[in-house]
Amino acid sequence: MRDIPPAPPTLEPRPENERLILSLVRQAGSLSKADIARATGLSAQSATNIVNRLQTTGLLRAGDSVRGKVGQPSVPYTIDPEGAFSIGIKVGRQSAEIAVMGFDYQIRSYQRISYDYPVFNEVRQQIIGATKQMIAALPQKHAHRLLGIGLAIPDALESWECTIGAPTGSMADWASSDLRADLAAAFGLPVLRMNDASAACLAALKLGRATTARAFLYLYVGTFAGGGLAIDGRVYEGLSGNAGALGSMPMRVLRGGEMGQQLIGAASLHDLEESAAKAGVNPQEFYAEAPPCAAAQACFTAWMNRAAPALAFTFVAGQAILDLDTMVLDASLSDRMRAQLVQAVRAALPGHDTRGLKPFDIVAGDIGVRARSLGSALLPFQAVTEYELM
Repeated sequence: MRDIPPAPPTLEPRPENERLILSLVRQAGSLSKADIARATGLSAQSATNIVNRLQTTGLLRAGDSVRGKVGQPSVPYTIDPEGAFSIGIKVGRQSAEIAVMGFDYQIRSYQRISYDYPVFNEVRQQIIGATKQMIAALPQKHAHRLLGIGLAIPDALESWECTIGAPTGSMADWASSDLRADLAAAFGLPVLRMNDASAACLAALKLGRATTARAFLYLYVGTFAGGGLAIDGRVYEGLSGNAGALGSMPMRVLRGGEMGQQLIGAASLHDLEESAAKAGVNPQEFYAEAPPCAAAQACFTAWMNRAAPALAFTFVAGQAILDLDTMVLDASLSDRMRAQLVQAVRAALPGHDTRGLKPFDIVAGDIGVRARSLGSALLPFQAVTEYELM
């Protein structure tokens, strides 16, 4: 128990050596002061002073001392799960998600809001109301440690009206509104924004176990397809935050591809669900872990046969520019269906001319449907405590 509660964290980046130590401890799980001194090259005194400061501010927690064969007992230090909290908000074309994350990167509470299409004022009110309820439900000491809000949202959301069948003009307010500023005003917390697919890429990089690669092209197949790019252990956002916008990859070069068609129209679950509705199949068959019925599997296979060549082409085109070892393909599907999709994309690669390109591996992502909300919740932590470990 602490006699004096630590001061609330701020969104100012911690000093470099503090961020380095926090990142090393997070990566290792636990480290002693001697381990930290060796790993950082700091003197024992400097490492001790920084660790003590991080413990005092509530970001590190001391464990029980461990007695070795020789010398003094060693005290392991771990990330304090209650050292800081963040809120992640994902806004999508047909749903919004809100997550409260602890400093151990574990989700403490989660809420999903569904809609047919996003009308700005309605979505804003729903998100602010639900977030206020989630904050009110936190213990006071946790609410006191809220670091900030991460917002994951598609770029130019208003431009997708016809794609999702929304009435003309119903989404136009997104072009002239600023949800980020509205959230900052409503909660008095700093708000960091990232493209929703890039946020999913961040979740794959920091939380995923599918690959240890520090550089990969990432493709997420959700209601609509999108992508991100990880380079040297960080998500690369580009000049306008839109790097890795794979959903906009043109498909007209594909055999049979329609003029003007993009990946978002060739490999998105929106189309799968529409096909299921026409066939009288419950779309939940694609997301449940139980084996699908024969009709659902037939519907999925037909969609997958159309989507896989487009996804394979996107990876091949990306490889021609990026020269990577690894591509990550994730989807808000059941594990069974996602594995089938990844296998189909691998099988479709020989259908594209890859002469002159280095072979690459396509791995199945393992974050799934919550990838974008998890990535948004990581944004405040990344800004303040993450250090780029080489």
